[in-house]
Amino acid sequence: MDNSSKERCIQCRLIIQDCLCRDISAFWAEHKITLLTSKKEERIISNTGRLLRWMLENISTVYIGEKGWEKEVEWEITRSDYTPVILYPTPPVCDGQIIMEKLGKPLNIFVLDTSWKNARRWLHKPILMNLKKIGLKTDMPSGYYLRKHSVESYLCTFQAVTAVMAELGTKDFASVSFQINEKFKLWVKSLARERGLTIKTTRH
Repeated sequence: MDNSSKERCIQCRLIIQDCLCRDISAFWAEHKITLLTSKKEERIISNTGRLLRWMLENISTVYIGEKGWEKEVEWEITRSDYTPVILYPTPPVCDGQIIMEKLGKPLNIFVLDTSWKNARRWLHKPILMNLKKIGLKTDMPSGYYLRKHSVESYLCTFQAVTAVMAELGTKDFASVSFQINEKFKLWVKSLARERGLTIKTTRH
């Protein structure tokens, strides 16, 4: 029996014997995540947006292209308890901390959970074009080697979100970030093992 036909966990999508869903509670972050994705993307086993929905509580999902998706986005943008921004970690970008200090409330961070090619296209949808764009202050290597990227520093959805949460100094996030990131590494290794992939290491 090959791995594709084995029973998988409905949350982490690993085969049952490798499931990582035990011993972790979802974290409530002061900043909200609005995940913009598609039904097609969500069905991909290696999709990392699913991990965010498992590990974070203050998160909602909008499926681009589905009926009423623009109304959902409009409602999220107009919420008075958050400042809406969009995460796209390439310049030019605004500083999320300065936006927070200026407006005095947490962020509703719109995240494009798709390929980089689709993300560039989605970024220019009329309803999203006026959102201030925030990015990451520091470059970090991608630990996600399940899909190929044209630029090595391009991060998957999970890494981009957890990195921006850390940079924003999200309340209490430091206490759970190690556990969250360790779960991510184990998840990547488990899927890589299924596919017969190995980590490429650089010699110094």
